[in-house]
Amino acid sequence: MASETGGPSSERVPRTRSVRLGAVLWIVGPIQFVIAMIVVQLAWTTPYSLANNVISDLGAAYCQTNVKEGLYVCSPWHIAFDLSAVVFGLLILGGSLAVSSAFPSRPSASGGLACLGLLGFGAILAGAFPEDVPGVMHYLGSILGLVGGGVGILLLGTSMIRDVRWVRYRAYSITSGLLVLGAAIVELAGPPYGPLGFGGMERLALASILLWFVVAGGRLVRLTADVYPQRTGGNDIARSVERI
Repeated sequence: MASETGGPSSERVPRTRSVRLGAVLWIVGPIQFVIAMIVVQLAWTTPYSLANNVISDLGAAYCQTNVKEGLYVCSPWHIAFDLSAVVFGLLILGGSLAVSSAFPSRPSASGGLACLGLLGFGAILAGAFPEDVPGVMHYLGSILGLVGGGVGILLLGTSMIRDVRWVRYRAYSITSGLLVLGAAIVELAGPPYGPLGFGGMERLALASILLWFVVAGGRLVRLTADVYPQRTGGNDIARSVERI
C-alpha cells in the first residue's frame, strides 16, 4: 500500500487470490455484455438506431411501438440480452467485493466500491425486469447503474491520489467518472440530447463504464502477478511497491 505521501506503508496487503479473481470478474463481465449486445442487435429484423434506440430496447420482451421513443421495438433474442445483463451485474457485484483490499483504506475507496456494487445490483434489476414490463424496477435499475457507476469510478479515482500503484490511472478514472455522470445528467434532464441522441448519450456513459472495468481489472491482474507474487516479509513488499 502507499501512504498519503506516496511511499510504502504498513497498511494491509491485498489478498492476492481474491483480488485476482475479482479482477477477472471485472474483465469478463463487460466483455460478455458487449458480445451479447452485438449479437442481439444483429438478430433484429427491424431498423435499429444507435442514436435513437436505447440499449434497453435490446431486452424488450414484446414487439410493439415504444411510447417514449416512438419507435417500433422488436428484439427476437431479448432473453439473451436480459440474461447477459444479469450476469454482468452479478460479476461486477462479486468483483467489487473481491478487490476491496487492493484499494487504499480510505472512505472514498469504500464508498466507490459500494457504488459499483449498486451498479451491479442495478444491472441485475434492469435485466430481470425488461423495459416493457409494468413497474419501475427496470428504470430504477438503469438509474442505479449509470449513477452508481459514475460516482463509484469517480470516488475510486480520488482514492488513488498519492497511491503509487495507481499513479497512471487516477486522471483516467476521475475523467471517466465525470463523463459518465455528465452523460447521465443529460439523459435524465430530457431533450435535447445533442447530436448523439438519447441512445448515443446512454452508450457513451455505458462504454465509459465498461472500458474502465476492463482497464482497472487489467491493472489489478498485473498488481497481483508482479507486485505481490508471494506474501513475503514487509521489506520485500515495500520494495515491490516502490518499483511500480
